[in-house]
Amino acid sequence: MARYRDDKKWIEDLNNETRSFAPIKRGSGKTDGETRAFSLEEGRDEPREKCEERGSLKALSTGVIIWRIGRPLLILAVSAALVFFIGLAIYHYVENSYVAPVADNTSQTVYVEIKSGSSLSKIATLLYEKGIIRNKFAFQLYADLNDLGGSLKAGEYNLSPGMTLEQIADILKEGNPPRTVTKVTFVEGSTVEDMAGKLVDSGMFDQAEKNEFLKLCDDVDAFSGYDFIAALKGTEKLNSRRYALEGYLAPNTYQFYTDATPKEVITKLLDQFKNVFNDEYKQRAAELNMTVDQVVTLASIIEWEATEGDFKKVSAVFHNRLAKDDTFSSCATLRYVTGVKKQTYTDEEIKIDSPYNTYMYKGLPLGAINNPGVKAIDAALYPNQEFIDQGMYYFCNKNKTSSELVFAKTLKEHNANKAAYEASPTATPQPSPTANED
Repeated sequence: MARYRDDKKWIEDLNNETRSFAPIKRGSGKTDGETRAFSLEEGRDEPREKCEERGSLKALSTGVIIWRIGRPLLILAVSAALVFFIGLAIYHYVENSYVAPVADNTSQTVYVEIKSGSSLSKIATLLYEKGIIRNKFAFQLYADLNDLGGSLKAGEYNLSPGMTLEQIADILKEGNPPRTVTKVTFVEGSTVEDMAGKLVDSGMFDQAEKNEFLKLCDDVDAFSGYDFIAALKGTEKLNSRRYALEGYLAPNTYQFYTDATPKEVITKLLDQFKNVFNDEYKQRAAELNMTVDQVVTLASIIEWEATEGDFKKVSAVFHNRLAKDDTFSSCATLRYVTGVKKQTYTDEEIKIDSPYNTYMYKGLPLGAINNPGVKAIDAALYPNQEFIDQGMYYFCNKNKTSSELVFAKTLKEHNANKAAYEASPTATPQPSPTANED
């Protein structure tokens, strides 16, 4: 019990005693603060002197204060700018890739026929395939958002790649009234001027539209979307041709809308030529080392020089003459030069200085002299091989009562054939020895 009393007394002495501790030293050897007093009874410590305040605003410079306040605002502004420019870039990408017109500032139109019962998806696909819109889904989405899905009408339209989605949708919503149709037949060997006259006679064109048609038939740039027309730009003396498109307006029976423009009519004829002169024909022309224009020019001469049964034989004669770089001496080309179709031409007519005159100039003329049919084109590409091998070099009409031809390898044989023709009786009416009569 005595020890307990001593321990209690010792604790009381500690409570009444102020203890001092040595200052805490840092690595520099300096003290950190003043001597601190502890009270065991209170269980906490109090500094003998108040420590110096640290990190207060008055200890910071103005620049630091501004930076601490402005830094969050700057980060916010930069983030907003990034979001804006990224959004703008995405908008322009979507606009240019999906929504914007396919072509800017173009008056070109494309014929589009939307059949009855076509779904919105089918309409969008058709417009995309025709090159009218950039993206099928974008058009469908536009139509759906504007509740136009069931409002687009079937019909025939001329739409432009320069139209916006809104303009296209408005036209399809409005619809087109029925258009009347005119049937026109262009026979094989028709010239550009023949076709223009036919269009007037059918009631499709007036004189102003006829003139526009003829003008467009000499405008390569207006139809340079066709590779065979674009290729004409490199042709020698193109500007000297009577009509640049002569030879490419495929003869056939067509149904045109009565209100069709001259350009729409020409486009339809060129589309048909594109179908006729297929990849097989292009490959064959390359094998013969001939351009499409050379094949068409040769075919146009064959068309006027013979009937269908002799096409390939006449072609063989001209191929043999081409191989020897000789003149064709074709009456068919004089018909184009003079505008007159007849059996024989005078010496004066034969000497007319024209790039189409094959009596004056060797090889093929400047360009086609008419618009040949499929069989004449085929004959130009596939001449009678037997006649080529035999070296057939001349032909003329057998007599004046038929269009049957006789062929010769030598000039002596040819002159004998001509004499027989001259001695033959004349029929009434007289057939042309060079024309393909339908």
